[in-house]
Amino acid sequence: MKEFVILFLVTGNFCFGFQTPKAKTDSISIYLESNNAVKAFNYVREKSDYYLTDKKYDAYCDIMIKKSELFRKFNDNENALKTLFEARDIAEKNKLLAEQVLVYRAIGNINGSIFEYTKAKKYLHKAKKIAEQLGNNELILKSYQGLLKIHYDTQSDSIEYYLKKIDYYSKKSGSLIDKYNNYSNFSKYYIAKKNDELTKKYLDSTIVLARQTGNKDYIATTNSDFGVFYMTTEKNYRKAIQQYFEILKLYPKMDNQQLVGAAYLNISYAYEKLGDYKNALIYNEKYIDAIEGISSGRFEKINQEIETKYAINKVESEFKEKEKLMSEKQARNQKILLLFASLFILAGFIFYFYYQNLLLKQKNRLKDIDSNLQFKIISATLDGQDQERNKISGILHDHVSALLSSVGLHLSAFESNLNKDQIDDLKKTRTLLKDAHDKVRDLSHELVPPLLVKLGLQFALKDLCENNSNSLIKFEFFSTLPKDRRYNPEFETKMYFIVSELLNNVMKHSNASKSKLSLEELTNKLHITIEDNGKGFEAKNISKSNGFGITQIRARVKNMNGDMKIKSKLNEGTKIMIKVDL
Repeated sequence: MKEFVILFLVTGNFCFGFQTPKAKTDSISIYLESNNAVKAFNYVREKSDYYLTDKKYDAYCDIMIKKSELFRKFNDNENALKTLFEARDIAEKNKLLAEQVLVYRAIGNINGSIFEYTKAKKYLHKAKKIAEQLGNNELILKSYQGLLKIHYDTQSDSIEYYLKKIDYYSKKSGSLIDKYNNYSNFSKYYIAKKNDELTKKYLDSTIVLARQTGNKDYIATTNSDFGVFYMTTEKNYRKAIQQYFEILKLYPKMDNQQLVGAAYLNISYAYEKLGDYKNALIYNEKYIDAIEGISSGRFEKINQEIETKYAINKVESEFKEKEKLMSEKQARNQKILLLFASLFILAGFIFYFYYQNLLLKQKNRLKDIDSNLQFKIISATLDGQDQERNKISGILHDHVSALLSSVGLHLSAFESNLNKDQIDDLKKTRTLLKDAHDKVRDLSHELVPPLLVKLGLQFALKDLCENNSNSLIKFEFFSTLPKDRRYNPEFETKMYFIVSELLNNVMKHSNASKSKLSLEELTNKLHITIEDNGKGFEAKNISKSNGFGITQIRARVKNMNGDMKIKSKLNEGTKIMIKVDL
């Protein structure tokens, strides 16, 4: 039973390359050496915040790995993993492959230390796969070292496989520490396998490499391995004692109590095997003193860890509170900024729409002015035509017609004094004169219908419907006006010719078989409606032809303080409604 204890104490675990010696100038190491873990945590927190804000994501991942190591130092694996997962998210989001390898490896190592071996293998294999994609020898080596520890802890059959993998990449590395760890692992493995020849071979190489590194922990560990080899394999206890005394020389102040304590115990065991019970007892007592010192140191360390955790949690709480207040203040400032930005944008939109509305109003005003001007020009033209029509009609009726009648009377007076041939010629002349008189009369009536002048608008329009009706189309007339209702002659003339032109359009363009003209007077306004059962049209396709077209009619109605609406659909006929102030 005692031999098992010796093997455990002397050989310890394999060298898995989890840590590398830190420079004395490293701020975290300096804080830890001065037992100021709180400052170390504050340092890594400030650095991580700075790197994250400054978008230095590779440096952020590195400092977060160091932060997780700090948590592990105080056995706080939960926060260590939480820290690493935060780093993992940043590394994956920004495709930092080398950082992903280091983070996955660290997560795997922590899972292995808490016996979550399946998870540990998962993350370490992910680290190895990415490292192999990168072709980075150092990262591949670190991944295999992590996997070796998992297989060693679980006593897997794959230990030798991973040792050989580490051997291959260690030789490519060129690092003394990597080579030392590799040879040390092989020597321990072959000690356990009781392969004396290979154990001695690797121990000889390991001690050379340990001395080259100058690291006394490496040298002491190798001396311990030699001591175990001499006691268990060669049974050469004196050589074993020499190896353990070499360890004691390395630590005169017992600054590595575990190795020194193991050396005392193994020296005591060797003296016992040699029959030197006096020295065996002396070194056994020294071992007990060392163990008590280790236990005392452990209790002090535990107390210190508890105090440090309390201080760290307190700082963390204060930091989170400050961070919360800063976040709230930042959120409030962002809301205020957003409000001002929104108000500015809203003001911009209001100004833009106001300006566009102003331009539109000006454009519409100019359009209205132009439209009114056109209507006035058209109306003035039509009024001029009406005046000319009345004037010509008056001349034809009152002067030309009278002159032609007078000429006819003079010719009748000369008839009694003429011979037969002259009378025949006179009859022809009178016939021509009568034709001329009829044409002048008809022309005068066309210019100003006599019914319109004598009987008024509704009789003239009724007569117009009757005269325009034929076998192809029938015009119906309907009026609610009193029979003796008369309007201003100028008003009646204008309305007559407006309706006349509209009926003419029905005959020309509608292909209708029936049309109806209605007159009624409501609220001091004259309402005229013309509807037909023709082919209809789309309102947007109203012809804007020259002459007395729709545009001119609309202009005249508007000039009379009236309004005209047209409703029409294809194959559904047309309805025109005119409303004019009296």
